[in-house]
Amino acid sequence: MEIRRLPQNLINQIAAGEVVERPSSALKELIENSLDAKATQIDIILDNGGKSLISVSDNGIGIKKEQIPIALERHATSKLPKNNLNNIEYLGFRGEALPSIAAVSELNLQSKHIVSKQAWSIDVIAGNFKEVYPSSREIGTKVSIKKLFFATPARLKFLKSSQVEKSYCHQIILKMALVNPFVGFTFKADGRELLNIKPENKSEGLYLNRIRNVMGTSFSDEAIKIENSKQITDTKFAKLNGFIGLPTLNKSNYNQQHLFINGRSIQDRNLSGAIRSAYRDTLPKGRFPVFCLFIDVPTDFIDVNVHPGKTEVRFQDNALIRSLLVGSISRELTSSFLQSTREISKDAINRFSKDEIDYYTKNGSFNETQDIKQSFFNNNEVKPQKKVLKQDKNENNSIHTFVNESFPLGAALAQFNENYIISQNSNGIVIIDQHAAHERLILEKMKSARQNKSIERQILLLPEVINLEPVPLEIIKENIELLADIGFLIEPFGEGAVVVREIPALLGNADTKQIIIDLGDDLSETGLPSSYLAKIDLILGNIACHRSIRSGRNLNESEMNQLLREMEKTPNSGQCNHGRPTSISLSLKDIERLFNRT
Repeated sequence: MEIRRLPQNLINQIAAGEVVERPSSALKELIENSLDAKATQIDIILDNGGKSLISVSDNGIGIKKEQIPIALERHATSKLPKNNLNNIEYLGFRGEALPSIAAVSELNLQSKHIVSKQAWSIDVIAGNFKEVYPSSREIGTKVSIKKLFFATPARLKFLKSSQVEKSYCHQIILKMALVNPFVGFTFKADGRELLNIKPENKSEGLYLNRIRNVMGTSFSDEAIKIENSKQITDTKFAKLNGFIGLPTLNKSNYNQQHLFINGRSIQDRNLSGAIRSAYRDTLPKGRFPVFCLFIDVPTDFIDVNVHPGKTEVRFQDNALIRSLLVGSISRELTSSFLQSTREISKDAINRFSKDEIDYYTKNGSFNETQDIKQSFFNNNEVKPQKKVLKQDKNENNSIHTFVNESFPLGAALAQFNENYIISQNSNGIVIIDQHAAHERLILEKMKSARQNKSIERQILLLPEVINLEPVPLEIIKENIELLADIGFLIEPFGEGAVVVREIPALLGNADTKQIIIDLGDDLSETGLPSSYLAKIDLILGNIACHRSIRSGRNLNESEMNQLLREMEKTPNSGQCNHGRPTSISLSLKDIERLFNRT
């Protein structure tokens, strides 16, 4: 078999397979070209998920007539003025996108340069160039791609449905819109307008305005602002800014995770892992945090020439960027304390059916004495407590104000169903899950003690011999040193057991045997993470769950208020160890809505 040179059209088609994976890949390249051309308005049209048509039109500086054919040649670009791959300042720089797309589609490029009087156009069909000819348009460039992959049917067969491909394209546009607030975007798919975002004015909070337009008010209204930097050299810094969502504002997928580095949308496993570790023990299992973060670093500190899709990067110092992310996010989450998303209380309010309320009013079937007794007091579920409240006589409304308004959780009024504390503050009422709240308090105390190397141990009067199943036993044995770090002195005891001689003093009179058995079972089922700190947090979380106030325990007024005060001064107390909210607030306005008083 002889070695032979491939024809140029086949080379281009092969290259297209690397650069253009699907319609969204082609769309991304075209939008990046528009942004590099200093466009302030980009209009996108899509048909059949991009399989039939992708059109991107901009008001950038345009392309001169004599350079239009060159723009469609491989490895021809204006983005490397000094032929330097170490300081890349443009989004597109490889000179591969347009010729790769043109090799597998019917492409039309129409452009008018900012200093030209005439617009010009060119057609390329499966890599075959036509002559440049005059056309009509305003300053800027429009690229239309028809019949994508018609020249490579094998690639076409592997595309997903039009709806799925359209959603991929939509995500690309949203990401581009987020990181370019001074650029307006319109997006039409199959004749329907899906997006119309005006350029932002250059003012403070412009990113938040754009985030509100793209990600919705549920995120923008409750997002936590992040702003931090780390020094790289004497004169250069890595800067981080943006917004993160509260742990309780989580999603079932990662579609609302946006990370940008020097204006590029990045998909990096290491950085994503760093962000997940910052949310450690605050998210429910299988849920994802929401964020929109921007990192800016010197161009010589980063290598974007890693992957044809330009979604991966390499840093000179990965640890520095990881530290910047983890440290900044962890600090802001810790400072959020009692915050939880208002979406929870909004959802609770919306669950009340107005029709059900109106039923009793219209039909006159509500027997006050009988129905109230049956609904509330027959099972003795509500246990009113002495009110630590006062009437604020200076107000014209009926809001009761806690004696000390510096307490956000207010004063305990009652315990409901022996698990929920109902309290009143100056804004309304708060419902607290006593087990979830106490679970977080225990965990944070144990974490603080471990970090300060001040975990107190208590020697068991009679060492506890615990028999375990083979798999849990192996898990416990493998992590004896780790358990010792958090206050347990455990030794192997025979073939199927361990003996516990010391436990953390914080556990008090807890059932040591049951804690170790449950810990072994839980860890054998879920598995231990690779990170040492993550292992520690997982184990501490399991212990805290067992040690916390259980559901069904009746608390008196003093105990309830003590729990509220501890929550107010404990980091991350807005959610339990599993990411569930510990409290839900209902403002006076929320309550009045239920009664149609607003």
